[in-house]
Amino acid sequence: MACFLFRRILRGFHMPSRMHKSPKPTRLGVWFIMRFCDPLTTNSNCPTKPAPPLGEIHHGKEESHMHFELLPLKFCVESQQIVPLHHTVRFIFNMSSGTGVASADNSILPDEPATPMAVMKDENTPTANSDARVEAVDPADSYSKFGPKQRLVIIAIASTIGVLSPLSSNLYTPAIPAVAKDLGVSTDAINLTITSYLVLQGISPTLWSVIGDNTGRRLLYLIALTVYLGSCVGLALSPNYPSVLALRAVQAVGSASTTAIGASLIGDLIHVSQRGGWMGNYSAMGGAGTAFGPVLGGLFAQYTGWRGMFVFMAALAAFLLMTTAFLLPETKRDIVHDGSVPAPWYLQAPIKWLDAPKSTGHATGRATAGKFKIDLKAPVRLLVEPECLCVVLFTGVIFAVWQATMVATATLYSERYGLSETNIGLTYISNGVGSLCGSILTGKLLDREYKRQLQREKTQDEGNEEQQPRQQEVQHIELARIKPLIIPTVVFLVSVVALGWIMEYHVHIAASITIAFFVGGLSTIVFAGFSILIVDLFKSQSFSATASMNLSRCLIASGGTAAIGPLIRAVGVGWAFTICAAVGLASCSLALAELWRGRHWRAKRNAAKQV
Repeated sequence: MACFLFRRILRGFHMPSRMHKSPKPTRLGVWFIMRFCDPLTTNSNCPTKPAPPLGEIHHGKEESHMHFELLPLKFCVESQQIVPLHHTVRFIFNMSSGTGVASADNSILPDEPATPMAVMKDENTPTANSDARVEAVDPADSYSKFGPKQRLVIIAIASTIGVLSPLSSNLYTPAIPAVAKDLGVSTDAINLTITSYLVLQGISPTLWSVIGDNTGRRLLYLIALTVYLGSCVGLALSPNYPSVLALRAVQAVGSASTTAIGASLIGDLIHVSQRGGWMGNYSAMGGAGTAFGPVLGGLFAQYTGWRGMFVFMAALAAFLLMTTAFLLPETKRDIVHDGSVPAPWYLQAPIKWLDAPKSTGHATGRATAGKFKIDLKAPVRLLVEPECLCVVLFTGVIFAVWQATMVATATLYSERYGLSETNIGLTYISNGVGSLCGSILTGKLLDREYKRQLQREKTQDEGNEEQQPRQQEVQHIELARIKPLIIPTVVFLVSVVALGWIMEYHVHIAASITIAFFVGGLSTIVFAGFSILIVDLFKSQSFSATASMNLSRCLIASGGTAAIGPLIRAVGVGWAFTICAAVGLASCSLALAELWRGRHWRAKRNAAKQV
């Protein structure tokens, strides 16, 4: 009798027309099964019907019900997932016993769309008196097969590699007077080595992105670290100014792409709802490089000579190269999907400690990723997109303002305050600590705003029964990312003006150091926030998008670095910094345009892809 009743309940669920119009019969049936399933399956000794091949649940037009199997063993229903398939409803039972877990996930046919709507869970072991509760499916839980500890270690490795770019730039800044004196050239000539570094730092990620979105993260890391290691060794042995100028450019080629690779790697592993916090921590490592780079550079310049800093960087690069070669797995989703698809042999790490569990029956990542191709126009094509253009130009101008203040203060502290290389490096601690704090704050700020925006959109969509499945991601991502950055941007520009006039009137050095904390922290909030936004906007081309941002930032910053010295001599420090802030304020119109029109541009771009 129990067996017959159980079958009749299941048969009643397959009613296409009624189920499509109203979810009430489904809710009633699910409640009935979840309430009485355990007694039926535990005490029933009725014969079982043989299961179809591979556990497939037949769902043909000629049948009015689903085939199923009643098990005489003590099984308990842990969860039940409702999956809409066109105008029908299919139930998938996930059951566990003392010997393992059995599921019917393979009952979903690959040519039919399946979107989870809700998960019915029972508290502990279901009983005849237990009540079921409904929980929304969290897409972040199933986004990646890599475990929490694996993701933590992988992102920690990527974050450490990402330190190389800001460390290489800021380590060198306090040593500018020492390098100029040792090579017998002017400080303006040494500033050109910074300009060459910034130019190649902007161009090289764009060149790497041509193959980066096809080869994956691991291989690109290995190539970039090898180039960086060779350049550091060459700089440590360079005898003259031309060799320093050229090798600094080569060093930029190796270090610049690591930032874009790391941002793309986080996009591979972390769902958009949690990406803000992880990107904030990732940027915090860059902030640490900004904070302690000048200190280390000043110490090396004064006690070991400026070449000693490049010996240190070479040793660090060698360690990271070995770690990447032996441990870091491939994470690119086009190659390994969520980590469950094996990567090609040449992208596999010898030590499998950080590899995600692999699913059986899958081809290698090469087959999944498709034929390898090099798209020379990919980075340029992204710059044509209005939402990308607004983001990269705005961040480029803000980065140029920050970089110009960093370069100018190094010379000003030496000329106007008479500080040594070591003391100049110490003054940068406030800027770097501000960057570190800003990076940590950015993640919390953006994650909180994301949740608020998601809740607002859910509230607006309440009562719309046709919207299925229930929304789990923010639709207006531009608002969630840009809105919390408006105030930090304005305060950053005000801080730049204040720093310029403080140094113009030779106010006590403590004042400029204090203002530098806000300059570093607020600029980092802006950079990190828009770096997250560019990854959200171009998920499948995250490397190319981040590379385009690097291109804009570094090219504009190289011009700002070359111009800040002559500008200060022409109008003074105060007016020079004020002009920089005014240019930054004008660029805010680009960010506002993205906030206002970005959603429409994105919808138009997505519609064009589907045509």
